[in-house]
Amino acid sequence: MTGFADFTEKIKDGVGKTAGAGFRIRLNEVRKNNGVILTGLTVAENDNNVSPTIYLNNYYQDYVNGKTTVDNVVDDVISMYQKNKINQCVDMRFFLNYEKVRPRIIYKLVNTGKNKELLEDIPHMEFLDLSIVFQCLVTQEDLGMASILIHNAHLKMWDVSVEDLYQAAHENTKSLLRHEIKSMSEVLQELMMETPIEEYPEDFQYDDDMPELAGSVPMYVLSNKRRVEGAACMLYPDLIHDFADKIDSNFFIIPSSIHELLLLPADRDEEAPEIKGMIKDINDSQVSDEEILSYSLYFYDRQAGEIVRL
Repeated sequence: MTGFADFTEKIKDGVGKTAGAGFRIRLNEVRKNNGVILTGLTVAENDNNVSPTIYLNNYYQDYVNGKTTVDNVVDDVISMYQKNKINQCVDMRFFLNYEKVRPRIIYKLVNTGKNKELLEDIPHMEFLDLSIVFQCLVTQEDLGMASILIHNAHLKMWDVSVEDLYQAAHENTKSLLRHEIKSMSEVLQELMMETPIEEYPEDFQYDDDMPELAGSVPMYVLSNKRRVEGAACMLYPDLIHDFADKIDSNFFIIPSSIHELLLLPADRDEEAPEIKGMIKDINDSQVSDEEILSYSLYFYDRQAGEIVRL
């Protein structure tokens, strides 16, 4: 069986031959969240300086398990590139000027314990068992969303402090990445509508069973509208406080992933041990390593006006 390094070289060569002249194909290791290292393939056309990275690790697992072939992976990578390619250059000179960077600074949350090595090299602020880290959001009309993680070297270049970054991010993130809270019933209905009817359980009757299913889950999903690194929404000014007032209750904050949080109304923390067990089971079996936010359970106490870790 072909080893991982040989596999990635074959994919690189195959993509290069299929793409033809005028393309730059490169393999690179990328440090992701929680210390996960993935091998990515970047495909850049002509003089474009921004290109999508397509990760090959999962493809290799499918290859090893006989679920795909090198040719199929090459075709899929080309297809992924065509769907996500960016057809213009991004002028990155603005990144040298903090006054131009400041309106683009946003924050996200990562697990402190799982990112110790990374946190040594980037500015951050602690929040419970998590760390607030900072990015520069690079956006243009038709470029979608791309970001640059801010490192300690950037602070030296700009001559600014971590507090400066936090103040900028606290102002920017809520407007650049607006939050969205949906009831679990809304989320379930959306999922069911996206699921082909032939995949429903045989005894499931949508009109009869859906309202009962949705009503049995008094839970809400919090994220940003892009559903990318939306756990940071718990930092948005007044959001948590206003939501507690709206539902007239304290609530658990369940770290579903780095992308979203689950909010569960609760006046007491008696159910905490059971929910913690659920968080562990889901993280261990349903969430990819790089998307785990925390194994902790959080609780918003309305009277104290703060989020605590249980």
